[in-house]
This record gives sequence, structure tokens and C-alpha cells, in this order.
Amino acid sequence: MEVELLRSQVFFPASLEIQEELLKAGFKVPYDKESGRKTPVPVVVSSSEPRKIRESRLLKAREYESDGKFALLPEERAVLELDVTEKGFLVLKPKPMEYHLEEMGFISVPPRLWGTWASFSLPFSVYEDIVEEFSAFKDEEAKGIQLASKGSGSRIEVYAYKGRSRKDLGIPVLGYALGLHGLTLADEYLRKKAVENEVPEERLRYLKLGLKKRKETKAGLKVGMVWENGKPSEITLKLTTTEPRIRIQGLYGELIGKSRGELTRTGEWYVVVHAGDFINALEAVHRAFG
Repeated sequence: MEVELLRSQVFFPASLEIQEELLKAGFKVPYDKESGRKTPVPVVVSSSEPRKIRESRLLKAREYESDGKFALLPEERAVLELDVTEKGFLVLKPKPMEYHLEEMGFISVPPRLWGTWASFSLPFSVYEDIVEEFSAFKDEEAKGIQLASKGSGSRIEVYAYKGRSRKDLGIPVLGYALGLHGLTLADEYLRKKAVENEVPEERLRYLKLGLKKRKETKAGLKVGMVWENGKPSEITLKLTTTEPRIRIQGLYGELIGKSRGELTRTGEWYVVVHAGDFINALEAVHRAFG
């Protein structure tokens, strides 16, 4: 089945692996003090609602309006395909049809230290369709699904995790791939930055700017639901990795952060989980407030 996404955000700046790949190729990532050259690793964003950001943060977009300070981006479209294999694995395939690239805004915690680095939001209106589609995988006696929450006041997000040790991860993820390959705007952005950084264009052909799960990557999917004023408004899916930790040599010293996976050349986006875990987690967050 295929559903429309409210938002899709993949934070590639969270990957030290991609940063190191670009540094080795000669790009000044993210900023060179001497020359003033900036090459931020882009966040790939798609939003079904118009979005207003500082124009200085916008790295690449097809079309937008500007007042000289802020960029007003139009509605964008992204979908999520959900397919089940014969062995009961659920393959989630996010597809950004319309999107833009933006730079991280100011944050107190560097994204390389985050757990979650990819987030996808669905309207709550698709809940019944998803439950009906995957009802065969429900386990009425499922044990081990726990709930946690964050937020305050009228807006609270509840998410599910499986097993006591996976509170920061969610349900087990068996495989994933996300990357900048195949994104026209990313290709145009990197070609422009190659000129600015005096990087030979032919090097772009050999870059690996995709990530896939390593065997040792500790990964999970937080299946959640946002409750506003006591009513569910959206379903959230957040890809999280916490281990192993890696080190790279940045422009100004060693950087340490969480691994996001193995570098690869891939244009595919997918996350693989057990279908039973997914539907049990989804129903659990729906029951959170009775």
C-alpha cells in the first residue's frame, strides 16, 4: 500500500561517515575558517504544508518565494510505500517526490550525537487502513511492547519500543538504506560546491553518499503517535541508531559520534522491520490514552 506523508526529514549531517567521505574528496565540510567556504551536508526535507525558513539556510529548492530574508517554500509531496515479504518482513519505502535541501539551524547538541536521524510523519487518517492491511500480522498476546512519551501540555508524542533495553531505539530494524544518490537537487548542489571547493568534477562519480545498516549497527524504528488535546493527529516513524561510536578527523580536530551505517552508493530509501512488531507497536500507541 502507499500513503501520503505529512513530512519527511533525513538528517544526513548526523552522519560522520558522509562528512568524512566529502572531506577526503576535498570539500570543506562544514565550514573553512580561512577561505570562508561552506559545504554543509544537506538535510533532505519534504513538507505537505508550506514552510518558511531563513533563506541563508536554504541550500537548494526547485521554486520558492523570497522577501530577501526568508524563503517561503510551497507544498511538497512525499509518499511511503509499505510492502510485506513472504517471510513477514515489512519494507517501508519513503519516496520524496518534491523536496528541498536545507542546512541545519543552530542547535545545542550536534546531530552526530543524536539517536534519531530520519523522521517520517503520516496523517492519523491512514491509521485504520494500515491496521486493516496488516491485521494478519497482529499478535493479540504480544508481550514486550512498552510505551514512552515526550512533550507537554496539549501536545504529547507516545512511541513504542520492544524490550527493556530498546527505549532509545524502538522496535528492531533489520536493514535500511538512505542516501543522497538519485536526488537531482543533491547532485546539483554538490556540483556547485565542487566548483567552490576546487574539487575535480570527476571525483563526484566515485563518492559514496548513501548509508546502509551494518551487522553491528544498533538500529531501531520508533513507531509513535502525536496526541493533541487528547486526540491522535499524526503517526510518526523515526529511524534511530545508537552504536557503534566512530571517530573521524574533521577540519579542526577529531570528531566522535554515533555510526549511521556503512557507506554505499544507493538511490534506494528503505527500512525493514518485522510486520508483527510494527502493527503491534502502532496499535499500542493508539491505545495509550484508552
